[in-house]
Amino acid sequence: MFEIIKSDLAGRIGILHSNHGKIETPAYVPVIHPVKQLIPTKKIKEVGFDLVITNAYITMKNFGQDATKRGIHDIINFDGAVMTDSGGYQVLEYGDVDVAPADMAEFEKGIMTDFAIPLDKPTGYGLSKKKAKSYVNQTLEVSKETLENSINNGQIWIGPIQGGEHQELVKNSTKNLVKQGFSMLALGSPVEFMESYEYALLASMIITAKKEMPDAIPLHLFGAGHPLTIPLAVALGCDTFDSASYVLYAKHDRYIEEDKTSRLADIRYFSCTCEVCTKFNPKEILSLESEEK
Repeated sequence: MFEIIKSDLAGRIGILHSNHGKIETPAYVPVIHPVKQLIPTKKIKEVGFDLVITNAYITMKNFGQDATKRGIHDIINFDGAVMTDSGGYQVLEYGDVDVAPADMAEFEKGIMTDFAIPLDKPTGYGLSKKKAKSYVNQTLEVSKETLENSINNGQIWIGPIQGGEHQELVKNSTKNLVKQGFSMLALGSPVEFMESYEYALLASMIITAKKEMPDAIPLHLFGAGHPLTIPLAVALGCDTFDSASYVLYAKHDRYIEEDKTSRLADIRYFSCTCEVCTKFNPKEILSLESEEK
C-alpha cells in the first residue's frame, strides 16, 4: 500500500497505492466541497493533484442514498484518488452530528472512497485530560468496530489519532490504532494548535505519534495548509496533509508563496509560472469581480 523511496531526517519520499492510482508523497491534499466547490476539480487534477479530500457527512446530507449509486468520484467529478472525512470536523465545530458511526462507515463503503476515515471524536485543544481521554477511548472503540466490519475491496481505512496536547493520550491512541491493524493513520485536531501558533506542541504531537508507528505506515496530518507548516510536517515524517487554505487564502486576496502568504495589494508580480500567474499581475487580479477572481 505504501512504498518508501527515499528518507531524510524523519521525512520520506514515497508512493501511496490506491484503487484510483498512485500518489507521490509528501502530498498536499486539497479539500473539495461536495456541493459548493469554487475551483473545478478538473482544474485541480490538471495542476497535478492526484488525491483530494471531501466530506462524507456533507455528501450524505445533500445526496442521501443517491450518493452510493453514483459514487464519490462522480459526485465531485474527480478521476483521481479521493479521501473522505466522516464528519469529525463538524463534531469539533458543533459538538455532534446526527448520524451513527456505523452508518457513516457503511456510507463511506457505499460511495467507494479510496481513503476512508471513521467518525471520530476530536479532542481539539484545551480539554481536560479526563475529558480528552474519554474522547480518545470513544474514537478507538469506533475505529476498531469500523475496521472489523470493513471489506477487502482495496479501500484504505485511516485510523484517527486523538489526544490533543496530552502526549500520553496521543501515544496511547497511536499504539492502539497500530495494534488494531490500520495501514494508515491520521493525526487529528491540529488546526487549533496551528491557529494559536503552538508549533512546538504540534511538533511534539507528531513526534509522539511517529515513535509508536512502524515506518511502513503513512501518516496524514489534518488541516495543515500554511506554507510554514508543511515543511515542518514533512521533516517530522508526515506523508500527506489536507487543507482548504488554497481557497480560503484566495477569498481574502492572499497569495501563497514558498514560506509565507502575501496580500495581493502588497506584491507587484507573481513568482509562480502557472497559466494564471503568467497571464495576470496582482493588480489585474485584484480588479476582477469576486467570482472571476
